[in-house]
Amino acid sequence: MSEARTMATTQGVALVNASDSAATSALLADAVEALPVYAWLAGVAAPRLVRADAGADVAHCDTVLLALSLDGTVRVEKLPLSYAPAGASVYALLAVAGDPQVATHALAALEERCVERGLEWRGGLAVGDAELLPAMARRPRMGWARRRVSEALDQLLIALLANQPFGEKRVRPSRYARLTCRPR
Repeated sequence: MSEARTMATTQGVALVNASDSAATSALLADAVEALPVYAWLAGVAAPRLVRADAGADVAHCDTVLLALSLDGTVRVEKLPLSYAPAGASVYALLAVAGDPQVATHALAALEERCVERGLEWRGGLAVGDAELLPAMARRPRMGWARRRVSEALDQLLIALLANQPFGEKRVRPSRYARLTCRPR
């Protein structure tokens, strides 16, 4: 095996569910399921995953995967990013009701917060119609309902494993999911 394939750049990933909503929990559960698979496919050691609230949990990780719901209850300046060590990489998963374009301001605020704290902003994924995510989690990961969201999340996870920028992407579940996964 080549040296490049055995070198892991991400050692510890703090999984921070800042909103503790069903949608953000579903996104993080999908990430936890897929991350070791992508590490194995890349020939790198899977990073240590730490479910973190704040404080020491975040301080001992070189990467933060922050999940939050844009429902108006979370303030960017109150997020546990202040505990991340200088130079830590930060990726975000944003759960949005309706159109994911409304996350543009929140992504910019997160980037600004990271710069203020000496952190490496690596980008974020905004997922629209997030209220569907818990119901979609019961469907096949690459089936008609989940494919769009899972593929976008996979791209973020690949960037995270390589400690590379992801940029900012927005995605919505398929029309099929929007029709069949509505909460009753």
